Amino acid sequence: MQLMAASADDLLVVSALVQDGIARIRDLQREAAARRFTIGLNRFRWEVVSEGKQPARVRSGLMIEGVNAVRTQNLNRGNPDAVVDILSLEFTPDEDNPPAGTLRVFLAGGGLIELDVECIDVTLADVSKTWGTRRVPDHEIDD
Repeated sequence: MQLMAASADDLLVVSALVQDGIARIRDLQREAAARRFTIGLNRFRWEVVSEGKQPARVRSGLMIEGVNAVRTQNLNRGNPDAVVDILSLEFTPDEDNPPAGTLRVFLAGGGLIELDVECIDVTLADVSKTWGTRRVPDHEIDD
């Protein structure tokens, strides 16, 4: 599967597909010269679970283009094997300079990756065969 996002609505779909994706710090890569940020992740396949099929994961790549700056919060960057769990993606437009804005990757435990981007230019691609899993992510809902 390969999916591209070029609008805030498109990004909502990609966000839903990467929810509960797991990556290691070493899988977060900034390519400054190419103005690209990539995340290699083990993506939980929510789309097959919603169809009543066996829960599965797949190795995927999330590529964000047109990146001018990257800021992070609450990441254990000193440990390349530290694991991060992706919660969601969100875009906030720069009202003074459209279509530029800030794309945020929210991580479990208060982690955050903020990317200043020229526009929404995101690609999600599955790059491996799927494998079954017994662990289905579960989220408590706060009232």
